[in-house]
Amino acid sequence: MTNRQARARQTSARVALLAALVGAGLCLSACSSGPSPQKQAKSQAAEDAADQAFAHVRLGDPRAALAEFQRAIELNPLLTRAYVGAGDASRDLDNPEEAEEYFNQAIRLDPNNPRIHFKLGQVLQTLGRVSDSIRAYLISLELDPTDPLANINVSVAYMQAEEPGRARPFAERAVFLDPNSAAARINLGSIYAALNEHRRAVDEYQQAAELVDPISPELLVNLAESLRALGEDSQVINVLDQLLRTNESALAWERRGAAMFRLGDYNGAATSFERAIEIDAQHYPAFNGLAVLRLNQFLESNNTDTTALQQALDNFRKSLQIEPRQPRARELLSRFG
Repeated sequence: MTNRQARARQTSARVALLAALVGAGLCLSACSSGPSPQKQAKSQAAEDAADQAFAHVRLGDPRAALAEFQRAIELNPLLTRAYVGAGDASRDLDNPEEAEEYFNQAIRLDPNNPRIHFKLGQVLQTLGRVSDSIRAYLISLELDPTDPLANINVSVAYMQAEEPGRARPFAERAVFLDPNSAAARINLGSIYAALNEHRRAVDEYQQAAELVDPISPELLVNLAESLRALGEDSQVINVLDQLLRTNESALAWERRGAAMFRLGDYNGAATSFERAIEIDAQHYPAFNGLAVLRLNQFLESNNTDTTALQQALDNFRKSLQIEPRQPRARELLSRFG
């Protein structure tokens, strides 16, 4: 190679290097200039729309809120809080399918946010997709194991799936995290009851009762059911009497009648069953209670009290007319009829 050729090649390499450096400098200059004023304006408009939407939420107008959230999303498709807000508004408007779509979009933008997975779980639970809701709650708990509500909800979902054993550790953790939550204790009590651990269930229900005022009818019924399972019928009657003072129901009167029957108070039992039927003529367990009571009177009379027998048969027939799927009642009717 001649000296002239070598110098020409060196000059060409320097020109190429200079061009590359200049190009890189131009790229750096363009990249560091930030978003254009137009993009900044659209982004700010999206934030303003989201703020306006949340103002509508505070005013209790989810329809107007949803319209503003949708406008915010149109202006900035990457605005996570707008998707979350739109999901909440859709759920408030009884449109869980649309809420699910918004929460899924929010998760794609912010996959490590436990609250969004929790909200998705709530919507899926509303839709009856229990297995999917459990998966969403479990992801939420992986990201934040200390959320009492997520622990409660996943345990409730497991109960819906008829898996109280799986529900138990989450319900226990919810109580550990928030020991003053009556809802957490009632939920745990119901799980213990489903597992036939009624003494523990009673403990949880009684602690829950100390945390709320007034005590809900559902709590008192649950407490009475676990006391019944423990054979503490006197306590059952006390609890149901407390309930009936403020909230009469056919169920409470019927359960009271059953407890009095087990204690041998036939007159009190009959009065309770009859009151249950007065409140709800379709409450077939009360007819069954009367039937068993009268049948027992017939048997105790050495089969001489035919009036009691006829009353028993009549009540079994009434019960079966309301609910034909009662093999035990049908068997007794056939045997003694």
